[in-house]
Amino acid sequence: MERVISVSSDAKALGPSRARQALWAGAIGAPLFVLVGFVDGFIHPDYNAVTDFWSEMSRGQLGWLQTANFLVDGAALLAFAAGIRWGTRRGPGSAAGAALFAIIGLGNIVSGLFTIDAHTSTVQTLSGTIHMAAAPPVFFGLVATCFVFARRFRGRVRAYSIVSGIVLLLSIFAFLALGAPLDITGVLQRVAIVVGWQWITVLAVALRAEPVPPRS
Repeated sequence: MERVISVSSDAKALGPSRARQALWAGAIGAPLFVLVGFVDGFIHPDYNAVTDFWSEMSRGQLGWLQTANFLVDGAALLAFAAGIRWGTRRGPGSAAGAALFAIIGLGNIVSGLFTIDAHTSTVQTLSGTIHMAAAPPVFFGLVATCFVFARRFRGRVRAYSIVSGIVLLLSIFAFLALGAPLDITGVLQRVAIVVGWQWITVLAVALRAEPVPPRS
């Protein structure tokens, strides 16, 4: 009888927790953010995906689509952060990584709530200023998470995290230094977004593959 109770208790303790299910928010939310952004870039009136900021899809007709994209992705990243903090085993990234993803998620929510100014505009609005202030924590925070979680894994996932962090950092600097002079801001920013959000997807899948943490 004691053995039956013990096995039953162990099975219950190892069952997936609600917090662990939040890891799916990273696996699904990240590629959805990229997909919606690319589709919107094709169908958005008066938008040039080569020269314009990703955020400029929040302006004009269909602006609501990119605004919703920011808000949904921000909420998904907050849920993902909760999944990392309370749905995974303790280790590298379980605290610092969760905090960074919470910052990234909040940054995207701010980006959705405050519309960017057109890159051709000579007038800087309060909304545009707040939007631009939210961008560095998102992109550089994502670079930091790549290296934070690289310590958690071995083999291919570790190497992929390091390479993603380096490529993401270089693409950010290329975007800042060469985007405007070469008039390819949209292209370079999309490289950074694809690299960063693809890594989020891989990370979420890798975390889901880890053993279920015992219930405390």
